Amino acid sequence: MFLDPSQDVQAITSQVNCKILITIKEFEKEVSYKLIGKKPDKRLIVFNMIIDFHDLQQSGSQHTYRHIPEHSYIAMTSGSTGEPKHIEVPVHCLQPNIDDLTKLFEISPQDVIYFSTPLTFDPSMIEILLACMNGASLLIAPEKTDILFPENKENSVTFWQTTPSKFFQYSNADIKNKILSANSTLKTLALGGEPLNGVKRVKELKDAMNKTRIFTLYGVTEMSCWACVAELDLSKILDDREIPLGECLSETQIVVEPSNHQEKDTGRIILVSKTRKCVILNKSIGTEEENSLKFIDTGDIGEVRNGTIYYRGRKDDIIKRFGHKVNLQAIEAAVMQCPRVKTCSCVWLPKPMLLVVYFSSESLSSQELLDFLKCKLDDKLWPDKTIKVDNLPTNPHGKVSKRILSQLFEKSSQMPKTLDSLRSMFLKELKVSLGLNLTYEDIKHKDFFAIGGTSFLAVSMCNRLSLMYPQFGKFILPFLVMRRKTIDEIIQLAYQELNLEIKKSKKRLKRSRSNTESFISTAQSTKKLIENPGQQSPEEYVVLWSYDTGKCVDASPTLYQHGFTLYVTVGSHSGQIVVIDAISGLTKGVIKVKSRVEAAVCCSTEAPLSTPCGMVGTYDGTVVCFTLETGKELWRINVGSMIKSKGVCCKGLLYIASYDGNIRCMDLLTGEIKHTIKVAEQAISADLVLAKQEYILLGTLSGACASVHAETKTVAWRGVLGSPVFASPALYDNDKYVVFAEVSGEIHCRTVEKGIQIWKYQGAKGNIFSSIYIKEIDRLKWQMVFGCHDNKVYSIMVKNFQPLLHWKTQLTAPIYSTPRSLGDKLILAVSNNGILCILDSDTGTVISEYTLPNEIFSTPAVYGDYIFIGCRNDHLYSLKYILNV
Repeated sequence: MFLDPSQDVQAITSQVNCKILITIKEFEKEVSYKLIGKKPDKRLIVFNMIIDFHDLQQSGSQHTYRHIPEHSYIAMTSGSTGEPKHIEVPVHCLQPNIDDLTKLFEISPQDVIYFSTPLTFDPSMIEILLACMNGASLLIAPEKTDILFPENKENSVTFWQTTPSKFFQYSNADIKNKILSANSTLKTLALGGEPLNGVKRVKELKDAMNKTRIFTLYGVTEMSCWACVAELDLSKILDDREIPLGECLSETQIVVEPSNHQEKDTGRIILVSKTRKCVILNKSIGTEEENSLKFIDTGDIGEVRNGTIYYRGRKDDIIKRFGHKVNLQAIEAAVMQCPRVKTCSCVWLPKPMLLVVYFSSESLSSQELLDFLKCKLDDKLWPDKTIKVDNLPTNPHGKVSKRILSQLFEKSSQMPKTLDSLRSMFLKELKVSLGLNLTYEDIKHKDFFAIGGTSFLAVSMCNRLSLMYPQFGKFILPFLVMRRKTIDEIIQLAYQELNLEIKKSKKRLKRSRSNTESFISTAQSTKKLIENPGQQSPEEYVVLWSYDTGKCVDASPTLYQHGFTLYVTVGSHSGQIVVIDAISGLTKGVIKVKSRVEAAVCCSTEAPLSTPCGMVGTYDGTVVCFTLETGKELWRINVGSMIKSKGVCCKGLLYIASYDGNIRCMDLLTGEIKHTIKVAEQAISADLVLAKQEYILLGTLSGACASVHAETKTVAWRGVLGSPVFASPALYDNDKYVVFAEVSGEIHCRTVEKGIQIWKYQGAKGNIFSSIYIKEIDRLKWQMVFGCHDNKVYSIMVKNFQPLLHWKTQLTAPIYSTPRSLGDKLILAVSNNGILCILDSDTGTVISEYTLPNEIFSTPAVYGDYIFIGCRNDHLYSLKYILNV
């Protein structure tokens, strides 16, 4: 009998008549290894694992069970439908399963069976015995597709038994490119333990040339392990409700017993066997014969159509809601018809009387799913809330846990109601973020930056707050980064706003259909192998020149070609702005200002300028214009507000944004401010982008995206996003569309002229500060690459306006720098720890790396195989990338 360490081991071992208890755990110093009131009788140490043996016969346990002959193992039910049962499984109950499945799955000594099931879940016995009885290999490995399906096919998985929930936690890219690809080694995929919700997704991702046979398995622990099996013909199954239970395995029968005369074809699923009898050990009454199981009421509902049985949920999946019967499984089946949903679960919460749908998707929002369901379902079945999660939580056996989902909802709705509780919660998160032991009195009259805060700390802290209290974290973030209000003023504003929201929600009708977004973060990616250390690398980097600016270079260099000269110009925290001949490294000029420069330089020769010039704003609000040929200053002016954004030139004017939420239109020759356009109340940090020589696109720290019409000097349109925008907008398809990346990880596409939302991608698992590199692949198909705070570079493919994950590659630190292309097939990505990585644009594989001496927040400028980049060791670097073919 296998026990989970989290279970009450002492209580179970006092009941079960076992002779020896074996515990296996990692070695930890100063930890008590006492169990059942005494130290182990014997101990072995193997590598860093401690194996303890307890002799239970000496301990004088009061044994209450008498065991049957030909004992195989004892399994425990999960307890999801009542008290956990201890089921003793004899060999003659399991043996027919092994014989049948060996033939059905065509298991041979050449097979590699993936041991994916926890030992506490009885299907693990199937995996072990299928391997042992047939001389096949049993692979014990992490749940990572690169390991399960390596390039070397010799040890690649051929048989995989798992739950649908665990299978569907893999990304679309992993399923499509590895598990169910054209050349996959997987012969058999067997999904069991819970209903298969997601056959539509399997059909979409399974390659037309893929040869994998897909089965569903149905059974209960009380007749361990499986009762019936169905091989799926995906060409004939349209949705999840058409998946049959399948054919009965040997010595097993299935009966559907109608619950009433009105529904003759629907009723309880009963399992019957004369020989496959298990015994409930902890049944409180009855003899062994009475406790043995010949007829099992599974608690499941089945429907018979044309002689075929279909699963229709559990008895407790049919609930009464406002006087109407509602089948939760039917709602789940409707959700899974939505093309972009990965997994879902529908939960009824009786106390607040709410119907909640949890789902995971890489690109679908809660509101979009709700709109879809309103078209598909009768209004009596509409959920009260649709909540997006990264992955549905599973129990230790890999099944979706509705109990955990219910607890999640309860926690998320427990918003602090008092001003003191808000202050306490904020202070708790602040201490974690800053690593300081502070009191509220220490900070209440200071702004966030005065106590050591930064923009990034504000974002990460509010993200954590938003996991439990979405309204609070989202509301306070813009105020924290603006530096205009003290901590206490911000908390009081939040309290007033949230109390207002609570009052509003109380006035709503009982059946209000609202929409909640929730994020459960898990990390499930693999670092790509870089190179074979035994071979000489076919790539190398040469430092052509570097320039010491005196302080950190966080700004991104700008390249500008005029005639036969290529200029590179960049600002520094020292207040120096340098102009350098990019090829020779000769300094053309140095302009000095009294404040640090983080914005990139805007370069232009547009009329009325007669020579190429650079223009840039600084921290103290100074804007300076200079020539690129000599570095001669033409004019400077102070606009009175911090500038971190790169400007744009259009029709004789410089447009430049600042932290007061304004865009100023300045005369290129004199710097005179001709117009001031009020865009937002909050700061603009991201670079401006010019589209069609007519529209200026921007994002703000209050989470707004907008377009300014250059002709009329007015805001053409304005949209609201969910979090601040630090990344520059990116254009594609001849400036028809603009893409905004908000810091929470969502990416939005809108039309340039009217701001109509076209698509949204929500697959990034961290904050986004990087902008997006876009490459056209084909007609109506674009590749979009960006860096993320979760240490990964993401590539998404947008085809026919549908974004899907293409690949993601883990680097060694967060990536704030925008990826760049190096030719047609390579991507340059730079992580904050100073490592430049060259990636294959088709697969995301890391081809080579080069390390600079310090951190990098600067985005590289690329010209052919020349790379220009700023570093926090105060230098601007010119590198040449050489591919030794």
